[in-house]
Amino acid sequence: MKSDSNKLLEVTKLEVVYNHVSTAIQGVSFNICEGQIFAIIGGNGAGKTTTLRAISGFLNSDNAVITDGEIKIRDRSINMLKPQDITRQTGIVLVPERNKVFETLTVQENLAVPTSIGKRAKETIQNIYTYFPSLYERRKSLAGLLSGGERQMLAIGQAMLCSPELLLIDELSLGLSPVMVEALFEILLKIKADFGLSILLVEQNAMEALSIAEYAAVMENGMIVLAGTPEKLMAHEDVKEFYLGIRGKEKKRYKDVKQYSRTRRWWG
Repeated sequence: MKSDSNKLLEVTKLEVVYNHVSTAIQGVSFNICEGQIFAIIGGNGAGKTTTLRAISGFLNSDNAVITDGEIKIRDRSINMLKPQDITRQTGIVLVPERNKVFETLTVQENLAVPTSIGKRAKETIQNIYTYFPSLYERRKSLAGLLSGGERQMLAIGQAMLCSPELLLIDELSLGLSPVMVEALFEILLKIKADFGLSILLVEQNAMEALSIAEYAAVMENGMIVLAGTPEKLMAHEDVKEFYLGIRGKEKKRYKDVKQYSRTRRWWG
């Protein structure tokens, strides 16, 4: 991992509780450095999306609260900030699942929604169209008529108009073809290089996430159970079996591996 002197985001012993009784995140800690892609992999219910919502300030809408731990951006605590203040004051921007776009608005109307695009909005929106030419071609179409991949492009475009320093991306590959996923990841790498962004990517598609990440963590039951470089994780026998679908010469789908067997393996 990069030097702490380049540390951008610090999450320390984070705990999140839903409905006052259900602990979704338990003692999660990790750092993200400037210009780094950090991936969190894990299955449904592992706590990945809750972690993103805690960082971006969107927990209240789910009747969830941070009950312990701290989230800092450049050594400044953001635990108590509202979502809009986190975006405006810190440059942390959440890219939610693609279905969060405004379906009854056109593409160009969706791109006019972000309020922090500033005086150079037209130039910035043109940059978005440069990265995503298909959005330009369909700029007058309703977002609800876009393909899944185009919706994901639109969600990323909206986030880019908020001048992010750290993009939080929730399940980029969900429901998309392998070809589209590969294309989107390539665009993410280009955007990162062009703008010097940091990216926190949460994914069930472990292979794709680890292919672009510089550091990664595995979440199970609201806890980080393994962390390291992508090379380290991809060489780990449990990651191979549970997340990459490889067991010796036999390939298995993730959903075919029962939750209890994964949990028992992590904790011995």
